Amino acid sequence: MFTIIPIWFIGMTLYQRIYAAKNTQSAQRGWFIAGLFEYPLMAFIGVVLGMFARVAMENQLLPGYNAANLDAEMGLPVLLKTILPVGFLGIVLSAYFSAIMSTADSCLMAASGNLLTDVFRLHNGRRSLLLSQLLTLIIGSIALLLALKMTSVLDLMLHSYSFMVSGMIIPVLAALFSRNPNKVAALLSMLTGGSLTLFLILSGIELPFELDANIFGIAGSLLVYVIVASVKKEKTLTV
Repeated sequence: MFTIIPIWFIGMTLYQRIYAAKNTQSAQRGWFIAGLFEYPLMAFIGVVLGMFARVAMENQLLPGYNAANLDAEMGLPVLLKTILPVGFLGIVLSAYFSAIMSTADSCLMAASGNLLTDVFRLHNGRRSLLLSQLLTLIIGSIALLLALKMTSVLDLMLHSYSFMVSGMIIPVLAALFSRNPNKVAALLSMLTGGSLTLFLILSGIELPFELDANIFGIAGSLLVYVIVASVKKEKTLTV
């Protein structure tokens, strides 16, 4: 809950669609329709198909596969390969790949755009397009290397979600609901929350009550934001 639900508040690809809408009503309508497709349609279909794959394996309908040699993430591809005719299998797989590419290119463009605009501030230069393409290539190469090193796609996705959520949820909520959001507090909050969560995940430290690392990352992010924002506010009032 602390990893998946907040991602809908901070996902950069979602804000891309919102800002691309022609007006507020279009953005709200698109968000509502996407929500209907995501829950319950897409979420439950994925779970049901995974259950079908498990039942098929236990009933020996997947020749050559059993609980010992079938990875959980390969259950659905193996099921589709076994039960679907070749032509229809190609259509289904092309749909999967198109969805993956659609998400990947949005994430890459958003990441390169953030670096070019917010970090390097080179978006108004003559070579901004070339620099954007170069940054996209670099970020994509790093993402590919990380994907090749990870043995589980789900673990990689959850780690990235945890990093983004713990670092971004507090600054985003502050920007949306605070009258005077503090950019210094937001930056330090992002660094604290994301770094703390990744450290707790990768270090393997046993957390109290077996709580998720995201809870501590979000708590640390909130604490840093409140402290820094309060200090900055006091200095402003003193001046």
